[in-house]
Amino acid sequence: MFLDPGYIILILLIGLLMMGMPIAFVLGVTASIMIMLDPAVVPQIIGLIPFGGANNYLLVAALLFMIAGEIMNQGKIAEKLIAFASSLVGHIRGGLAHVNILTSLFFSEISGTATSDAAAIGSVMIPQMKKRGYPAAFAAAVTSTSATMAIIVPPSLNLILYAYVANASIAQLFAAGILPGFLVCFLLIMTAYFISVKRGYPTEGAFSWARVASTGKDAALPLTLPILILVGILGGVFTATEAGAVAALWSIVMAALLYRTVTLRAFLDTLRIAGKRSAMLMFIVATSTLLGWYLTNQRIPQDIANAILGISENYWVVLLAINVFFLLAGTIVHGTPAILMLVPIFLPLADQLGIDRVHFGLIVTINLGIGQQTPPVASVVLITCAIARISLAQIIPSMMWFIGAMLIALALVNIFPAIVLWLPSVLL
Repeated sequence: MFLDPGYIILILLIGLLMMGMPIAFVLGVTASIMIMLDPAVVPQIIGLIPFGGANNYLLVAALLFMIAGEIMNQGKIAEKLIAFASSLVGHIRGGLAHVNILTSLFFSEISGTATSDAAAIGSVMIPQMKKRGYPAAFAAAVTSTSATMAIIVPPSLNLILYAYVANASIAQLFAAGILPGFLVCFLLIMTAYFISVKRGYPTEGAFSWARVASTGKDAALPLTLPILILVGILGGVFTATEAGAVAALWSIVMAALLYRTVTLRAFLDTLRIAGKRSAMLMFIVATSTLLGWYLTNQRIPQDIANAILGISENYWVVLLAINVFFLLAGTIVHGTPAILMLVPIFLPLADQLGIDRVHFGLIVTINLGIGQQTPPVASVVLITCAIARISLAQIIPSMMWFIGAMLIALALVNIFPAIVLWLPSVLL
């Protein structure tokens, strides 16, 4: 090869992405070309490595949590959570914005994906906020940014994938995501409050304990799901994959038998949607595993780590560089392929810096979540824009305030690792 393999890989990745090739094919084609060009590597490895990467018990949890979240979405469980959140924070200035954010936190502990959260909450909250006089761009921005909590708090799909890639404890990662998720929720609510006070947005009536009790009773069953997941995993009762099975079963019981909001046809549609999403996920996992194997074989992650440390060995400078890289990566690559493709590259550097792998997992996840709130990817933003019937350009000014709040949360998580690591140390 006339060029260093790392440069060829970078050229192939950028070139294929610019051609519009799906990310799974980009990863697989790049890895296959590099292996075929390398005489020291047996070509038959192209068929073996992807199968071994996708054949992992932990990844079944992703499918099961997708089923649980989709059934909750189909079963209109979000409406019960919205009513409960409204009873708690609706009386504050800008009440519906706070309801939107708090409901996203509740639903995040069920769905595990930001897109499901945005679709379920946005379809109800954005039209209601527009009716109450909130600008469509503001309503969409609140919904989109608060949906990011779904990839921070358990059962986050991104944390499951990070645990798989980094060989980290899923129980510790789930426990570690709780306080950062609450921190993001608090900062988003504070941002919405200051904007609402300045612009004179309405409240949703006086606070009433009777209403809290009534709506809380209706929302109690859905809220048992995240409690069941966390207690089961952290208590060692079942693994993350078994927790996914329990979550899927309990969501079916609630939606189909107790609330009777899901028909047999809707249930079959849910399985079809979850099956398609899991197939896409497993394809990306398989091809990223092949590329990851080649990168490791060529010691490219170690070379990148040494190159960065050659510029500066200062802990904070290197940590800032890592944050900026993942933040920018999140703007052009979805969270799933970004974790599968980039974490193996930067993990040796994090280890050299002495960053705990659980702490590093939350740093990566929050960065990618913020990055996905900006174009060109911005998948969650596009969902809320479609619901609000506005363009991407219209939502950007309103987004900036909430992205700023999430950047503050990210900075605090970086500076104070205890925000991430304290709860796992107590519970586990």
